[in-house]
Amino acid sequence: MSLIMITLQISVWLGTVPSGNTPPGSMDRGSQEVLVHRISPSGEKALVARIPRSAVATICRMNDDSLIMAHQWFPDDVPDMFDHIAVHFSNDEGRTWTATTPVEIPGLPARTRFPFDPTIIQMADGRMRMYFTLMQGSDPAKSKPTIGSAISSNGINWTFERGDRFVVPDVSVMNCAVARISGSYELIAPVQPGIGTGAYSASSKDGLVFGRNENLPIMGADDQWLGCLLEAEGRLRFYGTSTTSGIWTADLQPDGQWKPGPVLDVPGSDPGVVRLDDGTLIVATTNPASPDPTGQATQDDSSREIPRPASRQEINDHLEHLLASSDNLDWNRFANTFAPTATGFLSTPSKVHRLETGTAVANAFKPSTDDPEDTRSATYPRPRNPRNLDIQTHGDSAIATFHTDHEYDQTGWWTVVMKRDDEQSDWKVHHIHASVHGGSSSNSNTSSWP
Repeated sequence: MSLIMITLQISVWLGTVPSGNTPPGSMDRGSQEVLVHRISPSGEKALVARIPRSAVATICRMNDDSLIMAHQWFPDDVPDMFDHIAVHFSNDEGRTWTATTPVEIPGLPARTRFPFDPTIIQMADGRMRMYFTLMQGSDPAKSKPTIGSAISSNGINWTFERGDRFVVPDVSVMNCAVARISGSYELIAPVQPGIGTGAYSASSKDGLVFGRNENLPIMGADDQWLGCLLEAEGRLRFYGTSTTSGIWTADLQPDGQWKPGPVLDVPGSDPGVVRLDDGTLIVATTNPASPDPTGQATQDDSSREIPRPASRQEINDHLEHLLASSDNLDWNRFANTFAPTATGFLSTPSKVHRLETGTAVANAFKPSTDDPEDTRSATYPRPRNPRNLDIQTHGDSAIATFHTDHEYDQTGWWTVVMKRDDEQSDWKVHHIHASVHGGSSSNSNTSSWP
């Protein structure tokens, strides 16, 4: 594939080239499809699914041992879902797949287009994290794409995680691959055409904050670091795109070098791969659409279970996470405890703020985490030294009340409303009401007013 063809294809994915006026020789987004193959340990290959009007697939094993496949979706009959991320599930080791289901990622920043280029990994707690390309608008000349993320327990309802996971200043970063190995996270993203060759490399201890490593070299004249990263038998293997044929692979060696591995005889580009316990590979690749789109797999997914209700301990843990991140001045983790639609009412003797989004609520506390000593520029002081904590549970909701100590002998009075979505095991703060008043006395144990 020539440099100009790669550039045009990226432009089409980003929406900078209108699909109705696609330049000669490049592919309209609706003319692509995802092919899913099973490859046995002996090398036998079988096509098991064909997903029309789709591209850029990723596959991951879920906590219940079923498989999830996500991809960009370009339906011609659902305009609102065009170029959104959709998913399929398999309960039989990738032999058959459910029908297409679009995902939900509420709370994206203003003017942000829907995420694309998904890659999904399973987290240590059983939930999934999806990394994707994120950008405002559709013009990369005005807004450089970065890597963002969201988490989910069911693969359909995702909670957006604020902030960038990985960014290179003034450069577009997209199409990342991520794997978790030995308690850390490794990220690879191809250097975009026109910028250079090889790939960006980054590492993280928590999957949220990635530190950049030395760039990876190009593996071969026809090879791109466009694909997926997989942990297998204690080492990392990359499955990449070749502009000639097949899927190239490379294994990370103990000395930090990548050693070329076997080539998979599978058509297409940008592979998503999962390895089964018996060594079978499920490989999903992007291909030009076939004129005879057969092999679309469907399967009844009525047996999929909704996660169990959370325990009282999980509520306590989430509230502790909120308070600990405040004490540690960790604004990113503090911000991610709020739901995207969270509201807040914050009052001090000199200021009153009503806030309408989770981002606005989190931002109100940001100055006090950036510079704890500068109390004048902070919209609201951090919740420190909580006491008299009480938690009431109401089904999938919980209300926490507590007091905090502040300078000038003032006391903060807090009410935090948390909710857990039935489809998601993660608790989020949906409303916070906090007031700071003079004096340290508290009538919290009285049963009458005043």
